Amino acid sequence: MESPLKRFIDALNAEANTFVPQLASDNLGIILRSAVNELDWFYYNLARTDNPTYEQQEQFYLLQLGVTRLIQLSLDARPFFDFPIMSFRRTRHITIPVLEITAALGMIEHGRRIAQTAATGLCCINRTGENEFLIILPSVIPDDEYYERVVSEHYQSEYRRMFAKIIQSDSGKELEKEVNGKLTELVYPFQTHYIGYGADPLLDQYFFGIAYSEVQLHDGYDTFHYATRFGGIRYQHYILALTYLISLYRRHERFAEALVKKDPSVKLENVLTISSDTEGFVQSIRDAINYFGSVFEDFEEINIEDSKCLFEVLSCSRKNTALLSQPASPLPLIIQNSDRGIIRCLTGARSKPMQFLLNSLRHHFPRDYSINQQSREEAMRAAIKRLLNGGFVGLNYLGNIKIRLGGSMLTDIDMVVTEESTGTIFLCQLKWQELYGADVQAQNIRATRLKDQVNSWIASLDDWIAGVGEGGVRRSLRLPKSFPPLSVYRLIISKHYCYPLKDLKYGNDTAYANWIQLFNSIELVKKESPSPESRKLSAIVAMLKRMEAPAGPQEHLAEPRTEWIIKNLRFSVRQE
Repeated sequence: MESPLKRFIDALNAEANTFVPQLASDNLGIILRSAVNELDWFYYNLARTDNPTYEQQEQFYLLQLGVTRLIQLSLDARPFFDFPIMSFRRTRHITIPVLEITAALGMIEHGRRIAQTAATGLCCINRTGENEFLIILPSVIPDDEYYERVVSEHYQSEYRRMFAKIIQSDSGKELEKEVNGKLTELVYPFQTHYIGYGADPLLDQYFFGIAYSEVQLHDGYDTFHYATRFGGIRYQHYILALTYLISLYRRHERFAEALVKKDPSVKLENVLTISSDTEGFVQSIRDAINYFGSVFEDFEEINIEDSKCLFEVLSCSRKNTALLSQPASPLPLIIQNSDRGIIRCLTGARSKPMQFLLNSLRHHFPRDYSINQQSREEAMRAAIKRLLNGGFVGLNYLGNIKIRLGGSMLTDIDMVVTEESTGTIFLCQLKWQELYGADVQAQNIRATRLKDQVNSWIASLDDWIAGVGEGGVRRSLRLPKSFPPLSVYRLIISKHYCYPLKDLKYGNDTAYANWIQLFNSIELVKKESPSPESRKLSAIVAMLKRMEAPAGPQEHLAEPRTEWIIKNLRFSVRQE
């Protein structure tokens, strides 16, 4: 007999497939274009709403899930649309049916995420009827990522506050005034109901600067060294292309707002989402990268073929719809609805554009991605060294030490930090932990792998230290005779996620942190001990231990009982 989980997944897939004939018959691509319109319009208003309600956030969540899946199904359903570029006004007879399809697909995607959660054992699914299911959540749902998230959000908000302070300065206000004047001067109605505007170097530079400041805040921005290559093209060029797209979309929003003020007969919802000609768009990417990239040392200009590659990686087409196959996949910024035309998705530029880029690089260049992953440990070592040297004195470093016992290889130590003045030694294991976004399955797999690897590493270190004694440790780490009695600490440092290790029981000589937590702890130690000479390396471990869960375990808010009905499928969610 099939399990309730499998029946639930099959039922979700069956309901999704019922929309395929309708999408296949849409020869103009109106459903796809209208769905992106509705998403952009909803997000535009939501982003400008103070304290949005739970219902508004839920609607956006479902709309974003539904549009992402609709893009994939629409592109897979037809080999082409009859018109490569299309503009039309928002009307109820188009909007309402499209929203119904999108909402249904959003509910299906929500169900797929629940199925992923059930597969990890975090909730259970019961079949209560022929096509009816009950999902039961535990009474307490831990918010495991809480402390990592709030530290990251703190630094992001501080960065944005400082940037806003610059914008609000006298010179910033003067520049904003000039930008507003240019926007109003250059924008005009196109074919009565749509939008057209001219170019200006000031606007290009202004919006690129804003976009570049924001891109740096996205998780994954520093995943690879700028000179690393994918498909022969530098990672730096992909970042610059992504930044250019975001700047383009931000500028377009402001042009749209300026047009509505200039000509109130034009409706903002009709000009937020626009189509573009592919050839001109690709050329603009090349020109923008070569212009803005020229300020960087060792910059390499790109040609039109490079620009085409960047365009393909940063867009979703019929050739790479697999990028959207997982539940809650990041939205694309560009949708290739034909060989000659694209749809620009503004919400894709605002949600998780960096995650889309990394996923697409892995999809298009799996071999390059795998090879480039191997270089990141050395980059982490260099970054940690810079961070520690900025706050402490008298430190020495070793990298990649092989640990043997009785002639057998036990494990390796990615990085060793020593402080001779106190006899303190950090034995560090470095973990990159790829971003998983909203993919529940990937999250569970990687969290389990991290715990298993760290457990094995700690056990191997314990065996080694017990087997060789202090003398063996000194010899392996090549410590001078003057080095005082050892105080050995184990430190696990992950680039992105370390919270799965909270379930593992270690003593006061072991701590874990992701990159932002390590940075934050060092900053707190520096604040408590203003003089570098007075700071001790062991204070980092003590601070990390204090910051593991300063307010105790955190929980997600209680889930209200909900019921979802998609044609013939019904499923409800209840928390114990």
